[in-house]
Amino acid sequence: MTAKPQASFAYKLNVNYLTRTVFSAFLISALLSTASYAGNQDPLSLNEQAKTSALVESVLPSLRMQTETKPNQLSSHELLLIERDRSEDKKSGVRRANAFVYDYQTDETIIYRIDPVTNKILSTTRRKNIQLPLTEGEIERTVNLIFSDKETLALIANEYQRITHRTLNSPKDLQAKAFVFTADTLPEQLNSASQQCGLHRCAQILLYTHDAVVFEISPIVNLSAKLITQIVGF
Repeated sequence: MTAKPQASFAYKLNVNYLTRTVFSAFLISALLSTASYAGNQDPLSLNEQAKTSALVESVLPSLRMQTETKPNQLSSHELLLIERDRSEDKKSGVRRANAFVYDYQTDETIIYRIDPVTNKILSTTRRKNIQLPLTEGEIERTVNLIFSDKETLALIANEYQRITHRTLNSPKDLQAKAFVFTADTLPEQLNSASQQCGLHRCAQILLYTHDAVVFEISPIVNLSAKLITQIVGF
């Protein structure tokens, strides 16, 4: 009976070395591919956001004027949000941006789809009844509106006096939080002007003292019409 030839020890070592090398190369390639894919899924960088904002401002001069002059001044447009457009994630993986701008004149949210690499607007759509969260500028303008209205200010001052037994001297004596208000929030308590909220861009203000005592009155402000529509009670 003839014995089968056996592979030499050196040959086995060589095969094992090649196997490990191929496996290591495959593993590294897979990890790099995963890392590249994960990196491509990152949110927009600050540079991409800045380029997107600048492009939108170039087609809406009122946004640029607002930024350069008085950020809290009432304007015909408001840049609400810039975010990563995820529609291409599972297709080409190309990075896109969506910029959401509110048009107070038409009460529409304008959605710009942008390529931040080529710095081009790919598409523009307008939609009604989309109310994204208020911006810091909108919150400040809302507070300014309620403090510039004599009737509303008198009610706020009386409430402040009731709670603190002190005189309200300035808006700095209060704390305020504002959020988007839509008519379906309080359908049975609203007047005709407040019933337009949702179709129009509105804000509700929650007022409280520095000691965190909440006021029992809350103004509703129509930012589209630039007026206080109603004071609701708790």
